[in-house]
Amino acid sequence: MKRILLFFSALLATGPVLSQDDAVMKLGQQTYQLCVACHGPDGKGIKAGDLSMAPSLHGSKYLKLEDNTLATGIVLKGIAKEDNKYVQAMLPLEAALNDEQIAAVIAYVTKEFAGKRQKVSPASVAKARKTFADQKSPWKRSDLEDMLKAEQEPKLLSNVTYSIYEGKWEELPDFSQLTPIKTGKLENNLISLEPAKDIKGGFGMVFEGNLSLPDTHEYILSITSDDGSAFVVDGETRVGNDGIHPASTQRIKNKLEAGEHTFKILYFDGGGQRFLSSYVRGKQGTIWISEVRSEGKAKSKSYDPIPLTARNPGEAIVHRAFLPDAKPRSIGVGYPDKVSAVWDADNLNLAYVYRGEFMDASPNWNARGSGSNPLGKDRVKTAQGMPLQVLESLDEPWQPISETKVKYERDTLDPQKEITINVKHPDYQFRGYRLDKNRFPTFKYDFKKLTVTDRMNPEEIEGVTSLVRTIEFEGKADENLYLRLADTGSQETKDGWIDIGQKMKIKIQGADPVTRQIEGKKETLVPVSGESSITVTYRWNAPLES
Repeated sequence: MKRILLFFSALLATGPVLSQDDAVMKLGQQTYQLCVACHGPDGKGIKAGDLSMAPSLHGSKYLKLEDNTLATGIVLKGIAKEDNKYVQAMLPLEAALNDEQIAAVIAYVTKEFAGKRQKVSPASVAKARKTFADQKSPWKRSDLEDMLKAEQEPKLLSNVTYSIYEGKWEELPDFSQLTPIKTGKLENNLISLEPAKDIKGGFGMVFEGNLSLPDTHEYILSITSDDGSAFVVDGETRVGNDGIHPASTQRIKNKLEAGEHTFKILYFDGGGQRFLSSYVRGKQGTIWISEVRSEGKAKSKSYDPIPLTARNPGEAIVHRAFLPDAKPRSIGVGYPDKVSAVWDADNLNLAYVYRGEFMDASPNWNARGSGSNPLGKDRVKTAQGMPLQVLESLDEPWQPISETKVKYERDTLDPQKEITINVKHPDYQFRGYRLDKNRFPTFKYDFKKLTVTDRMNPEEIEGVTSLVRTIEFEGKADENLYLRLADTGSQETKDGWIDIGQKMKIKIQGADPVTRQIEGKKETLVPVSGESSITVTYRWNAPLES
């Protein structure tokens, strides 16, 4: 022990200049003396009878990787002894060696035993310490094999860039309307929150680039975040994980064609912990597209999908649960002919429509339950937030949610800190919903002296199964009362159809729509009067792909 301490004292006193190759190799060779007793001076492993003290380093797959992160993780954490294949376990060296020493020894062994020169910086070792901080015990060889396999698989992402936005949100904002404070390129083409490490408080990030898929296949897209996130492919949100919440995972199966696709990962942090990871699972197994390769602290058990289906042909199925991209009081409705809607009972409005299979209820069986996942695709967000507002003029901005400011400071008798919270709007009152004989719901609510009913039916429109929404008003309507129906897409009108983007057009009947541009954003509104009815048809641009 005394000789080892003297050895480390000598190393630390040396203070090598790592910018010079010969100094790095010299420090690496000196540091490698800790490894000689098991790996041998020649790196081939010391024999102990028929066994070896440790494996040979010559031709090591871990040393041949282009990225040295995994090799660094092995030096930091060591390898557990699980059988008698090798006499010794590999001890973790993260406490015994500093970043310069670990960088130098990896550079030395990759050159001497793997036949390649690799620049390893102390900064990359420091980063690896953070990456593997949650690993509290030596690696199991099976875990290392899994990580090695992931490293050797083809990379799915390329040309990955990031944009960082400052702000405080409770759900994903429309980043296209915001100006980033910082942009850049991720050289390793893996999404990471590292570029935003110095930002305190709330922020958002958008990652975008190319997604290259080897096969036409039903892929599982997964995203884990604390707080909100979304996984977008070819301009369409495939996985939503929005809102303020601890690290939680959403996964959805999507059929995607082989070849190049565009992708975006949207993320925001509302304060507190921050976390983001994502993967794509197909025929080649799980391929992580994030630098972080775990689903955070949520160690929930994975269950097979539990698809929800209607009891009888021609009936709808109504499912109340926590659902992505909607407020907590969400109501999912799966209609016949594979079209679905999510109605938001907090905002009293349609949140989004989609098509394909209805809903996977399996997440409700993970721990205390984390809601359900829509199984379909082609999800289209409609105008978000509260549906009705009195506008003094068409230059007045829309208020999408109801907020108030309160003074709050925990355990303080005279609070001074003012915060903004969501509250129930005094002009709205939810009156529940009723099911008809086919279990189609009609939602009902009051707005001031007006009673509103909201109902949808599937219909085939020009060869495409669509949703026809009927909104009826009874009672007295204020002057200058408007219903907002679109806030996305170009909103250009052709043959009565309004393009709202997201591969969808809508047609409005029963009122004359007004399209306006305010605060850099287009909106389509319709005036509302008492004792009236408005019909909105939501039609995708093409039939559902089988």
